[in-house]
Amino acid sequence: MLVFALAVFTVVAIMGLGLAIGVFRNGHDDPMYARTHAGLALLGSGLVIWAAVEGDERLYINIGLAVAIIGLGLLMAKRRAKRHCVKALAVVHGLLAVSCYGILAYFAFVR
Repeated sequence: MLVFALAVFTVVAIMGLGLAIGVFRNGHDDPMYARTHAGLALLGSGLVIWAAVEGDERLYINIGLAVAIIGLGLLMAKRRAKRHCVKALAVVHGLLAVSCYGILAYFAFVR
């Protein structure tokens, strides 16, 4: 389960890099691309929550980080729709996501 969640988050991370490039180049991204990124992130989060409900208590840190990451993502979407600068939010969102990904990879491959 965790390896599948990690695979989903790998796709999310690659998509996130594409979105971040758009943010820092002040480009306009396809809204469907951002929605797909968010949808896959929710799928991966659901898989992690499912594993936690089945008894893997180590994953609670990932769930807490995911709440913060999702909140920042929603805030970025709202501010970007109003044409505000979201570069700082994108950096914090990305750094939290990288840390969450690393922790999940550790839990997936090291018992």
